[in-house]
Amino acid sequence: SGVTWDDPSEDTLFELLSDIEAGREQFMVVKRLGSRETYAQVILLEDGSYLMEYRDGSAENHFATTSRDKRRIHSAVTGWAYQLEGWSALLNWQPVSL
Repeated sequence: SGVTWDDPSEDTLFELLSDIEAGREQFMVVKRLGSRETYAQVILLEDGSYLMEYRDGSAENHFATTSRDKRRIHSAVTGWAYQLEGWSALLNWQPVSL
């Protein structure tokens, strides 16, 4: 829809995932200010699983994972957004090759 949020709360991030699940949105992107190449994004796949990617700068730091567990994806997105220690250990990440 193009709606943007400045400094979304943990609850807002969960609501955005729920909007994707309900079909009101197709995806969400969380960006860190000051860098075009630092972001996390989530989309719901046809099989009902979530695909989450994050990129921290260069292409060598671009990773993806899938999970059917919305709460795990929410925890990972929140951890990434707030730079919480240990957030990436929540899921198994694979390098993204473009």
